[in-house]
Amino acid sequence: MKVFTMQDLDDFAKSDLDKLEKLADNFKWIHKLDYDLKQKYDKRYVAIKNRKILDKDTSLDRLIKRLDIRNYDESIAIEYIYN
Repeated sequence: MKVFTMQDLDDFAKSDLDKLEKLADNFKWIHKLDYDLKQKYDKRYVAIKNRKILDKDTSLDRLIKRLDIRNYDESIAIEYIYN
């Protein structure tokens, strides 16, 4: 049985907070570029990481399968873009 210290818990909380901040930053970036994204990716799901478009697709299921998100431990924002 593993025993966790307060430092372990603090590190875990900080790691999660960092991921949430990155995710929020990606969503802010999406909404800042709203008009441009609507022109280029209308009616598509767009995956963004670190303010860069990773992939896009008309199907959320296909997009998630390609990104292998179920095993992914990074902050990826996915937004459906529509005009």
